[in-house]
Amino acid sequence: MTKTLLKKTLALFLILLLSLSLFACGTEKVPEPTETTATEAKLQVIGVLSLELDENTQKAFDGFINALSANGYTENENFTLVHTQCKEEKELKAAAEELVKEEPSLIYTIGTEATKEIKEATTEIPVVFSCVNDPVGEKIVKSCEKPEANITGVCDYSPVFEQIELISTLYPETKRIGCLYNGADEESIFSANLASGAAQISEVKFTLYPSLTDKDFLDELETALEKCDVLYLTDDALVKSCLNDILSQAKKKKIPVFAESTELVESGCLATCITDYEHIGYSAGELSAILLRSLKEVSQVPVEYATDTTVVVNSKTQKTLKLTLPDVISESAVFVKAS
Repeated sequence: MTKTLLKKTLALFLILLLSLSLFACGTEKVPEPTETTATEAKLQVIGVLSLELDENTQKAFDGFINALSANGYTENENFTLVHTQCKEEKELKAAAEELVKEEPSLIYTIGTEATKEIKEATTEIPVVFSCVNDPVGEKIVKSCEKPEANITGVCDYSPVFEQIELISTLYPETKRIGCLYNGADEESIFSANLASGAAQISEVKFTLYPSLTDKDFLDELETALEKCDVLYLTDDALVKSCLNDILSQAKKKKIPVFAESTELVESGCLATCITDYEHIGYSAGELSAILLRSLKEVSQVPVEYATDTTVVVNSKTQKTLKLTLPDVISESAVFVKAS
């Protein structure tokens, strides 16, 4: 073998050896990605805190999930859900603290107490609430128009504006509405005052008749029946305890009784407008999608109000009052037959 051939052979051998070495190093430094690591890298954690779900809050939860799905968020594909349900309110504080430890990208709360506990547990994680009647009064936010810190959401206060409008639609000659309610119940006071404001906008005289006891309530009822064309009832324990007397006396005077809730309509009141809880949850899910994508800061997202409502009518009471419903209401209303 000549010296030139020997040098070429040696050079080729060294190049081959170096190539094998580099290949080995490259293989060691860049491992094949596993399916697990690829999936984990994509997932966001979304926390949910609530009491055990009832019919309305289940609709709010379902609406939330549906809105996330419509915005491209699918559970176990690009997010995982950590949902903590508590049997009692006293369990919410510890549950909120544990949920925050999971470091979710966002927390969805259902109900006033769950929201208040999350507010105490974190000032950093974005929070979107639903099913909160009065977020300002409950000191969850300082302003619905400009939420501070890390919390916004969707209110579910009673749709009193729609309820007053319903009264005016069914009884357009109404000039005086009397509102009977428990003067010691904060939610009833809130609803009564909202309804009063709605009536003023409609230029209908709206008189408040608060009571603290059954006896006082029946005295106020007698006065209201003498002075008013229509009665409006808030949904509270005192109203329910006196409901039979209210309906009996109103029937004698042929005065229609409207109510804040479906339960009171099922018990004999004429009609109400109720909030669509699935729509509330859906709206909360849409707000959440905006925050998850970091399109806005929480403080830039105003608290929203429920806008979709449904009319509920007691068909037996309607028949007793010989009331004909306008087509626009009868075609979409929910009718109940309970006495």
